[in-house]
Amino acid sequence: MTQTSARGVPMRDDRWRPQDELLNSVIDKCIDEAYRTAADGKGGSPVMVAGALVLAVLGLIIGFGTGDPLLAAGIAVALGLAGFAFTAVSTPSVQLNKLSVLDPIGGPGNLPAGYLVYPKAWEAGMREYVAPITDQQFRLAVRLCREHPGSVSDVIRLVKRAEKHAAQHSGGGVVTEHDAFKVASRWTSEHARNSPTMVMQVAAR
Repeated sequence: MTQTSARGVPMRDDRWRPQDELLNSVIDKCIDEAYRTAADGKGGSPVMVAGALVLAVLGLIIGFGTGDPLLAAGIAVALGLAGFAFTAVSTPSVQLNKLSVLDPIGGPGNLPAGYLVYPKAWEAGMREYVAPITDQQFRLAVRLCREHPGSVSDVIRLVKRAEKHAAQHSGGGVVTEHDAFKVASRWTSEHARNSPTMVMQVAAR
């Protein structure tokens, strides 16, 4: 059974979070750019310009009709404020495809495994990315993410393989989360020995 929108940002038992300032900054920029692009795509700016032109014409018409430029300007300003207030209330919230936010850097799955527990990554599609996996797979990935030298997608694939491996060697018995973790942890340690530099960097964060 999978878990979707109810799944929140996980917290490891050791409270560890990744502290790569450069990558964190890149994620922030991706989020800002995605929301800016989505907002621009709603056509808000052209509508505001068109509204301003209409008010300017309306002001001229009222000015000629009443012979009082100040009255015309006052009416135009009042209408403008009312229009802006209506626009602010009636404009729907920006619709954003969260899974596309980190496309410039390969998507959520391409982040280092430790970013599975990074809150800003969850604002940038991580929630949606991990939605298809089971709760057990999710918990195992969180437990392993600090030590795993690969990406988020790598640690998830490893967990799935570990579950399958444990089931194949269970002799027909029930495979527990502990059984799967033993296999996944051993494999993670083997991967780590082949990537000592990356593991030292992750452990230092």
